Amino acid sequence: MVSSKIEQYVDDYETLKKALRWKVFDDLVIMNTASIYVMNGRTLDTARFLELAEQLKKRSGMFSSMNSPPRFTMAGMLDASMEDAEASVPELFRVYQILKDHHFRSGASTYMAAFTVMKNSAPSEETARRTMDLFQKMKKEHPMLTDANDYPLAVLLAMEKENDMVEKIETCYDALKREGLTSGNHLQFLSHILTLGSEGQPQQAAGRSAEMMETWKQSGWKAKTMYYPVIGVLSLLPDELIDMEAIHEMAGQLNETKALKRSKDMNILVAATFFISDHIEEAGLAEAGLHTSVEAIIQAQQTAMIAAVSAAAASSSAATSSN
Repeated sequence: MVSSKIEQYVDDYETLKKALRWKVFDDLVIMNTASIYVMNGRTLDTARFLELAEQLKKRSGMFSSMNSPPRFTMAGMLDASMEDAEASVPELFRVYQILKDHHFRSGASTYMAAFTVMKNSAPSEETARRTMDLFQKMKKEHPMLTDANDYPLAVLLAMEKENDMVEKIETCYDALKREGLTSGNHLQFLSHILTLGSEGQPQQAAGRSAEMMETWKQSGWKAKTMYYPVIGVLSLLPDELIDMEAIHEMAGQLNETKALKRSKDMNILVAATFFISDHIEEAGLAEAGLHTSVEAIIQAQQTAMIAAVSAAAASSSAATSSN
């Protein structure tokens, strides 16, 4: 199963690389789009994918993120996740406008938040209001860390409809800091994921995540902050399902692929994410301690990887512009 996912990922990456030549110059965007199809168990139809991307572009303004490379990631998400991807395009823009009306900032993160609302068939107006209310409370706690990148997970957290959600997030964040993890955006993202899947026990989730960090390091990898979200989702799996050797093997296969060998950080993220998506669906997993729905956890880890890719792309762009 895992081997076939690696094969599909490499095939889809190479197909997209050719299809998006002169359209996307950041390989991370292409890798991420390829991974979306694999995680959702969907076959890439290049013509359909490109048509969806074109529809997104036609409906957007000149300076919209849907008139730039992020539209390809969104096209992949719609194509791989929605039963009727073509019909979901106008719905995406409708929900996006509702979010804008509730003071969400323009940009790719708000489109991703709109997708999350659609994916979960959530009431648009109510979810927009609850999400912005939660976001503002989160920003009050961490004004320098909380930004538009937090919108998609804020949607999932707001859908839990718990009045003390911010308190749970802060309890988890503080517990993670006490465990020695580095403060910052990735730690906040991790606290969001753990709160989503902790069954109301954020301190326990933080402790288990710290243990997973040690397991990760003992396997031979550094626990870089960009890995925090994926390591956190791994910590939600039962101990008997964790197999670092298998994750290393997948990352090794990707590192040996000529087109991907320079993207070692992304290869590790992809390997861990494929492992998670392959095991989180196993029968009985929800009863093993994941109170939140399997679908929400998969969305959380997918959002985490997309955020890591976006951060890496932004860092690369900043470095290039400074030279």
